[in-house]
Amino acid sequence: MFAAPVLALLLVAQADTHTIQWKLKDGDVFYNKSSMTMDQTIELMGQKVDQKMVIKTVLKFKVKSVKEGTTVVEMTYLQMSVDAGGLPGSNAADNLKNVTFTATLNEKMQVSKLEGYDKFLDALSNGDEVQRKTMKAMMPQAAVKQMFSQTFLLGPGKPIAVGGNWDRKIAVAFGPIGNVETKEAFKLDSVKGDVATIAVKGDLTFKPGDEDGDAGLPFKISKADLKADKFAGTHTFDMKLGRVTESKVDMDMSGTMTIEVAGKSIDAKLSMKMKTVAVLTDKNPIVD
Repeated sequence: MFAAPVLALLLVAQADTHTIQWKLKDGDVFYNKSSMTMDQTIELMGQKVDQKMVIKTVLKFKVKSVKEGTTVVEMTYLQMSVDAGGLPGSNAADNLKNVTFTATLNEKMQVSKLEGYDKFLDALSNGDEVQRKTMKAMMPQAAVKQMFSQTFLLGPGKPIAVGGNWDRKIAVAFGPIGNVETKEAFKLDSVKGDVATIAVKGDLTFKPGDEDGDAGLPFKISKADLKADKFAGTHTFDMKLGRVTESKVDMDMSGTMTIEVAGKSIDAKLSMKMKTVAVLTDKNPIVD
């Protein structure tokens, strides 16, 4: 007597949920064209320094193999430019062209193994051992893994209805520079046809590092109280294709820190606005 109404309710519930899950298969190729704009102001020793940086990148992804719980993907730098107002090291990005990483992703689309990090450092340092040591401190392998993982948006792990929520927490240690912890809260905002819009709000905190070893850096951050005043964005996910197609994230960050330089402590105040836009496509944005 009650079986039919209950079954109907179950079918309606299933119809109202959506699967946000990557679908990759052997041989898939896609591209990520991104732009990050950063405006920051640093106040120290009675002076205010304004800096602007624009980083533009085109990455090629190629799926090498897909097995249960394990996906191997190649990521190649096709193009990268850094406009940093003439800051030292900004030309190093030119050397990254054709540098390739090979990443093994687990069932959660997180990087469990990364190959190619040494060649990445070689390209950035261009044979300069001091520069290589510096870049290794500023871009540790954990940070590169996270950069790779950011392309593969983490879904809720189960079908979800519009308005449903899930989250993730990421911590990356930058040695003597500091530790960054990010907390992201996702919400399935809307679904139109096969396209899902996912809203994200987050929190980011930066704390001093606990590593005192020589990292080749001329400075060390000994104290810091930095956090995100704003962290919000949207991701567009094609459920039929099984892939993110566009991501937009805005973040404002501010706070204070103490920098140790040549045995002296310098107090500084930092404010930063960062905007990142990434578009994923089957076509090579450089030639198509």
